Amino acid sequence: MTIQLRLSGGASNALSAGSLGGQMSSTVVTSDVLENVFDNLSRSEVLLGRTEYRCLYVYNAGATTVYGVTIELTTNPTVSQLGLGLDLVGKGNGSTTGVAQSIAAEDITPTGLRYFSEATATNDGPYLTVVLPIGILKTGECVAFWLKRVSESGFNAPVTANLAITYSSGGLPVESSTVLTDGGAIGELIKLEVLTAPFYISTARIGFSEMSAP
Repeated sequence: MTIQLRLSGGASNALSAGSLGGQMSSTVVTSDVLENVFDNLSRSEVLLGRTEYRCLYVYNAGATTVYGVTIELTTNPTVSQLGLGLDLVGKGNGSTTGVAQSIAAEDITPTGLRYFSEATATNDGPYLTVVLPIGILKTGECVAFWLKRVSESGFNAPVTANLAITYSSGGLPVESSTVLTDGGAIGELIKLEVLTAPFYISTARIGFSEMSAP
């Protein structure tokens, strides 16, 4: 796949719990697997409420530049509110440039980020859809973003959320022979054939042995 969703936490990190910023990992997130980004919510976390963070990278592993890249949150679970925010570092290779800030623990708030959410009970929403525009990603280039999970009191069956990465494999139309750099945001509004790579991300799984109806 041209576009990959990777963990952070260093080149050798293979654990979602360690995906707390820093260098991009070589580990690609596996779609539609429980706890592939966030761990299970315990009974106490749901009763008391908890805010946790994960940092992921969108990486162009292909041999050509891709255009119009977006990150879209397509569902928002009832027991866990999700927000999306871009790291302030911008694009790079995830190793020496474009390296996200890091946090020491999953409940420490990253600095300076703004999150966008579908949730109605937060100050950063609601939005009908949450789409973060990335724009152009050259081959070998990546961009870091953060997921914010706010658990709410209550009980529920296992729930998941959908995260889709969209992009176009075609070039942008231009009117001259000028080489197009990363500043092509206006041109990217022109409709192109868009490829969608959906990732299904587990956000909360509450076992009935731990949580039951009152």
